[in-house]
Amino acid sequence: MSSVRVRMAPSPTGWIHIGTARTFLFDYLMAKQAENGKLVMRIEDTDVKRSVKGGVESLYQSLDFLGITADEGPREGGEFGPYFQTQREEIYKEYALKMVEEGNAYRCFCSAERLAQLKEEQKMMKIRPHYDGLCKTLSQEEIEKRIAAGESYVVRMKVPENETIEYEEPVIGKKISFNSSDTNEQVLLKSDGLPTYHLAVVVDDMLMNITHAVRGSEYIPSIPKQVLLYRYLGAQMPTYLHVPLVLNPDGKGKLSKRKGNVAVIDFIRKGYIKEAIINFVALIGWNPAPEVAHKDEIYDVDYLIKNFDPKRIKKSAGRFEVEKLDSFNAVWIGKLTPSQLYDRVLAWAEVVLQNNVVDEIRGVTEELEEMRTKVSELKQYLTADRARAESLLAIVQQRVKRLTDIYDWFSVLWQEDAGFDHESVASVLPDVEKRTEIVYNLRDALEKLPTWEQELWEPAVRALADRYNLKHGDLFMVLRVIVTGKKISPPLREFMVLAGRDFVGQRFEQFSSK
Repeated sequence: MSSVRVRMAPSPTGWIHIGTARTFLFDYLMAKQAENGKLVMRIEDTDVKRSVKGGVESLYQSLDFLGITADEGPREGGEFGPYFQTQREEIYKEYALKMVEEGNAYRCFCSAERLAQLKEEQKMMKIRPHYDGLCKTLSQEEIEKRIAAGESYVVRMKVPENETIEYEEPVIGKKISFNSSDTNEQVLLKSDGLPTYHLAVVVDDMLMNITHAVRGSEYIPSIPKQVLLYRYLGAQMPTYLHVPLVLNPDGKGKLSKRKGNVAVIDFIRKGYIKEAIINFVALIGWNPAPEVAHKDEIYDVDYLIKNFDPKRIKKSAGRFEVEKLDSFNAVWIGKLTPSQLYDRVLAWAEVVLQNNVVDEIRGVTEELEEMRTKVSELKQYLTADRARAESLLAIVQQRVKRLTDIYDWFSVLWQEDAGFDHESVASVLPDVEKRTEIVYNLRDALEKLPTWEQELWEPAVRALADRYNLKHGDLFMVLRVIVTGKKISPPLREFMVLAGRDFVGQRFEQFSSK
């Protein structure tokens, strides 16, 4: 057995929240940092209502995109399987009944109606909702009689009264204490034979020899229950590290799907690449030690593996700053070769164009349909001539924040009805008759050039501007609008060369006819 075994345990709900991806990244870094460390994937699918068809495949797709790969799991196999909780039902039942036999748990026959009434009464009395222990005092004879009568029951854990339960929390950096009297006597095994989270996570972590796991700070209240369960089972509790929340961009509240699409696949479709996402999410609620930190905060996964220190996880929640993610994405896109960028664009296009489980859950939105139309057009154009496509990508690469920007830079090349920013042209050439003359002479000057090399192309445009007493920049802007439709464009000469003389000629004709 390796010294460090870290687990990640998603539910197959069809998608991974970007905040959960951060948790899994921390798991991955801890496992890879340790000598012979192992990352274990376990699927928590006992909540049948939340599990969806294809959910596991969708989880793996998102993790594969980010490069977070498990060493053991449903896909990878391993000696500690099965790795689906629904396939471990008999194991949980065995341990639950063992705790009953040893006096650390008991059968509870209370109906849902009684429990609801109890909760309401406690609410009216303004006391903490908790099970009142009615079934804890049942005699063995009464229990056997009820079982024989076919009454359904759950198994509840026993909780000692007024005991201080302590846990050394690595992120907080100190012991946190709980009074056992504030801990409810938790249901461990439901009446359908399936475990609750509390039993399943303890049994699985124990049997899979898990030593560490990163989880959200919302799980801190469950610590006393798990401390007791490990005690009852005679096992050592793993080190659970509790990370702070990821907040909405405005800093108000947990990053939520109600504030926009926040699944990993949503960020992939928006045009973010894995290096940027990994770099960005690693720094939400964590930073490296000052002596190894980079001023620009640009870190690849190898750096993160080497320098990740769980003790530097922050205690306070961190905002999801979209502008920072955009900035990181631009840097990482800029580091790719044109060939690598080309491959990334096509891979991204496939993720956009293919239906995913998340689309079946949420439905295909109008926004996604619109994006798919654009991406399909872009893909068709780029795949027609790879060498030309790579050259085009190279001239805009340092200007791209998201892969979606590439469509905006180049759509004029295939859209027959691509428009023009006539207003900008009119602002510097308000006289229509003179504008027509200047545009005609501009086209003529370009067509007479043997090539559009810099030493020929630029002086020709400047000379024409001087002839009409125009600012050089204004005439270049007019040319840019004619060729690309916009005031802001890729480097104009390089774009014209790659687009070709026929295309440029067509754009002049279209401009003059409108």
